[in-house]
Amino acid sequence: MNQTTTVRAPRGRELVVAASRDLTAWLARRPLDAVRRGHTVIGHSGPLRTTVGLVLATELLAEGLMDVSMLPPSWRAFHLVWMALLANCFLAFVATTKRRPHVLTATTLRLSAGPLGEVEVPLSAIASVRRELTSASGLGVRGIPDRPGSLLCTVSGTADLTVELREPHTVRLANGTTHHATRLHFAANTPATAHRLIGTAVRSAGR
Repeated sequence: MNQTTTVRAPRGRELVVAASRDLTAWLARRPLDAVRRGHTVIGHSGPLRTTVGLVLATELLAEGLMDVSMLPPSWRAFHLVWMALLANCFLAFVATTKRRPHVLTATTLRLSAGPLGEVEVPLSAIASVRRELTSASGLGVRGIPDRPGSLLCTVSGTADLTVELREPHTVRLANGTTHHATRLHFAANTPATAHRLIGTAVRSAGR
């Protein structure tokens, strides 16, 4: 496997545009391109969305109580704008993680870190997939300190599945560094189901 994957993660204005596009499509309930093409999608970041949602709900409740009891009337309009911005940011986060799942086709596996990048490998290059808990600081597609050949592909800091490659796959990250990956770590909403789906696809591709 001699190909090189370049991870392109949008930043600044590009990220805002991408999030707005995903939010619009999610609210309109447009089907994913992968689904229309008959591919298998594997969701991720579900627990993170729940955690962020609970934190946001608590924050908005506290902000609302402060708005009623503490802020002078002249400030309340600005405070409401701030609360609406927080809610919109959460909805955009939900949309970008739901609209950018992992995608399994008849020949490839595309691992997604939401709006923060993705890595695609041929199924024929995968030696095995296993359940394994892995953690590292940072977000998106990045290397794991003290673990040469390992890349973490998550929105958060924790992965629960690992794909072992038959030979190194060259990945050029968004920060310009190049890694020769032999293991790709990622998260799934239902790790057992994702493990079964990918394992079955890899075995089928090897026949």
